[in-house]
Amino acid sequence: MMKFLKTTILAALALLPAAAFAQVAPSGNPGIVVAGSVNDAAVPQAAKDFINKYYPGQSIASVEKNFLRTEYDVRLVNGVDIEFDGKGKVCTIEAPGGTVLPQAVVKALLPAKAYKHLSENGLDGYVEALSVDRRGYEVELMLENPDEVNYTMAGDFVEFD
Repeated sequence: MMKFLKTTILAALALLPAAAFAQVAPSGNPGIVVAGSVNDAAVPQAAKDFINKYYPGQSIASVEKNFLRTEYDVRLVNGVDIEFDGKGKVCTIEAPGGTVLPQAVVKALLPAKAYKHLSENGLDGYVEALSVDRRGYEVELMLENPDEVNYTMAGDFVEFD
């Protein structure tokens, strides 16, 4: 009996850390939630403004929220996939397979110096994805060589990959 009680107490203690991080899922089911679908009303206003400006007439097909990092992965009806941070700033944007991002979107997201470099090298019309993080900008191209260009946060050219 004592061994059973000891095992039961140890099992209960093992579950305590998980219970401390448990949240109610958007659907109302209890559980540990890292990411899940949310209503498009949850998307920050700055993100909605970006979508309305650069993709007018395109509605949101789905929204997935990462609850740990407060990021929103938004897929538009036309297949464009955009990851926004909690304030609505674009972190990553990808065109649907076989297409490129509009040049206006690329120009709006890159520092002027980086966009000028892309344009001068005839690459501004080949951007299929763009990401930004604390290290700088990564521009993926629909070309074989180069297929990627990297810039600093200030827009200085780093390298072709």
